[in-house]
Amino acid sequence: MTIKALIFDLGDVIVELDYSNFYKKVASVSPQGENLLTPKMLEFFRQSDLYHQGKMKDNEFYKLACDIFQVCMLDQSEFYKAFNSIVSHPIAEVVELLKKLKEIKKYKLIALSNVNASHWNYILSKNWKFLEYFDESILSFQVHMTKPDPKIFKYAIKKANCKPEEIIFIDDGFNNVRSAKELGMIGIHYKNVENLINEFKKLKIMLN
Repeated sequence: MTIKALIFDLGDVIVELDYSNFYKKVASVSPQGENLLTPKMLEFFRQSDLYHQGKMKDNEFYKLACDIFQVCMLDQSEFYKAFNSIVSHPIAEVVELLKKLKEIKKYKLIALSNVNASHWNYILSKNWKFLEYFDESILSFQVHMTKPDPKIFKYAIKKANCKPEEIIFIDDGFNNVRSAKELGMIGIHYKNVENLINEFKKLKIMLN
């Protein structure tokens, strides 16, 4: 079967994520203290799905953080500055791989990301070159769906405009890869760029 499209996750595949600065900022002002904050952080991210689906406004998400962490002494702009620090930097080796795929012009390249409006606007503000390499970007906050919901993968298949078995999906999330594979796509569980290149070779994805 000929591969016609490659779909990439963004967070921790194309862009490094680093939660430490956000955690430190919240811990520094929360009366709960660093030790008690950890379960609250898990609760916060469990409840953030609606924000990633674009079903919660910025001020509502800020209020959620205020309530969970008791950090309302941070104003909304300070909170989002800390929150957006989670988005760290592009992973150079993967960006170079993406660039090569773009240059050979054999595959449709699609970004499929569980991303909220705040993080996406922050990414756009950085003017990172890798954004130009994608033919399509499917962003959860715009389509109001998140991985691993099969609906977002069905949507991605339509955007790819080919059969599921002609699509490679790359994601660091095991459940996301499993959901894509259940719909017939070829799934690669991303670990590192060396492993990704090896998987591409097995699938006869030539980079030159």
